[in-house]
Amino acid sequence: MVAQLFNRAPQRARTASPLLAYLAGDFADAIARIWPSPHGDFFALSAARRHAVAIALAGHARQPLTDADLRRLVEYQRDAVVGEAFMRMPPTGLMRALAKAGEQLWRRQDYDTFVALMAEPMANEVLRHLDHVRPEAFGPIALLPEALRMAPVVRVLPSSAAAHDLARAFHLAVRMREPGASARIARRWGAGGDIRAVFGRAVEDLTPDVFRPAGPPPVLAAPFVAITGRKQLEAAALEFRNCLAEHGARVAEGRMAVYVWRAEPLAAIALSRDVAGWRLAEAKAPDNVDLEEGYLRQLAARLDLAGVRTGPSAQNISCRLDDWANGNSYPREYRASFVEDLTLGDLWS
Repeated sequence: MVAQLFNRAPQRARTASPLLAYLAGDFADAIARIWPSPHGDFFALSAARRHAVAIALAGHARQPLTDADLRRLVEYQRDAVVGEAFMRMPPTGLMRALAKAGEQLWRRQDYDTFVALMAEPMANEVLRHLDHVRPEAFGPIALLPEALRMAPVVRVLPSSAAAHDLARAFHLAVRMREPGASARIARRWGAGGDIRAVFGRAVEDLTPDVFRPAGPPPVLAAPFVAITGRKQLEAAALEFRNCLAEHGARVAEGRMAVYVWRAEPLAAIALSRDVAGWRLAEAKAPDNVDLEEGYLRQLAARLDLAGVRTGPSAQNISCRLDDWANGNSYPREYRASFVEDLTLGDLWS
């Protein structure tokens, strides 16, 4: 019996304690292997060094490290040496940023985001000057295009959802201008001021600088079949048992284009035109049945080749930016979802 207890002891020593499980989350088991129970030497490390351990365990070390090497590094080496060893491209101020990262380790994907941001000069500077370096603080930065990852923009963002809306506005503002406009737009939006000033400039830039005639609907190859007349539109509405016929005036005015995808899965496709060009507004199977994500991804990729974008209308984004600027924030936080980001059903704007 005594022998059995001694045989089990090493296994128990490598099991994460409740406290370690709480503090280390995804990394608790790996840390318990390196710093066996009661994990005292790990708890004695500074918060920055514990987060550095998690960065290494998340796969961002410059070279493979054995458990012994990892432990020896974080327990005995200077901060500069630790920082250089635990990221493939040693950024400026890594350990200083991690000192503000809190006691609790993050999720693995949060370290992936953090490492990517620290490797970018502009994002690095913003991160190092945050009062608290936490996923909820740097998550919005990751949603912005690189050109907007600057302090005057980041400091006014109220949430990830607002960052996502601003990023979509930036892509549209660049899209409706000449190539190379992104740097100029970013400088303008980052000129300072509160959220009203920053988001107000974004709303202004959702109107193009030069007004151009609207282009014709894209010519899409088979199995797309373009709807070019009222009778054809009415027949498609009967076939799909939907309300396509109600949009005849908008199709005739050149603000909407309708196609039937004559393949599996059979689908009715509606494109809508706004100041940023043609966008995918709706895609449904007969009886208004939703299409599977896999097909929607293929459709979006094919339309992109024809110059058709996806996502909400410019008017929709402008209204959301105006709401953010005036404090009418949306309660739901941004969640990465391809289907939701398509904003299908936005037919009238």
